[in-house]
Amino acid sequence: MNLELRGKRALVTAASRGLGKASALALAEEGASVAVAGRDQARLEALVDELRAAGASDAVAVVVDLARPETFAEAVETAVSRFGGLDIFIGNTGGPASGPFLDIPRAEWERALGETLLPMVDLCHLVIPHLKKSDCGRILFITTVGVKIVQPHMVLSDSLRLAIVGLAKSLSLELADDGITVNCLCPGPFKTDRMEDLIKASMEREKIDRAAAEAIWLEEVPLGTFGDPADFGAMVALLCSPRGRFTTGTAISLDGGKSRAY
Repeated sequence: MNLELRGKRALVTAASRGLGKASALALAEEGASVAVAGRDQARLEALVDELRAAGASDAVAVVVDLARPETFAEAVETAVSRFGGLDIFIGNTGGPASGPFLDIPRAEWERALGETLLPMVDLCHLVIPHLKKSDCGRILFITTVGVKIVQPHMVLSDSLRLAIVGLAKSLSLELADDGITVNCLCPGPFKTDRMEDLIKASMEREKIDRAAAEAIWLEEVPLGTFGDPADFGAMVALLCSPRGRFTTGTAISLDGGKSRAY
């Protein structure tokens, strides 16, 4: 299917691995120009090679540390200068620490706030003026199934990503007259490095083997398996395309049926 993304220009944050990487690759495969942002320069450069092989011949890496807002403006301007504008912003962040509420000190809350919610606020201030010049403006935040159904020992992620959903819904109203759609994707358990970390954390916390830890994460997933990041990327590409023009202000679950949410 031709999603009419050729010539569209995208910036993807936290793109060096996991669902951010899958999103960037899916956009590249559809012919979009893609700037990938993250902290690991070597990983980003390797990803740029993959993106160019996939179809994004002018892909570029920009170094962004989501804990350092002073790195944001230069990254956005690099992408805009490279492509001559911006049509798509994929707002992704790393996952905050997991654990029970009483084990998480205030300092971790402050850190998570500064690395999960506030970077999306700051980056939106920077990208929205460029998206307003587009005829196909898209903002898509990658959140978590935890905004639909509470995840045990994931209080930081559940709380702060709910705030991102609130941000997205507000922006969807404010930017509607500019033709910019704003949505959230809410992933369940996908086969990513983040999922691997969570499985290992469950093994250590519960003193159980890997099979038992995986079972915890799949217990409420009707399809009974971990998702393929490529399938997540396919939904990203669809929502960012002109075919997604009538979908805005929503939080869409990609979770194998886990959330059972309307």
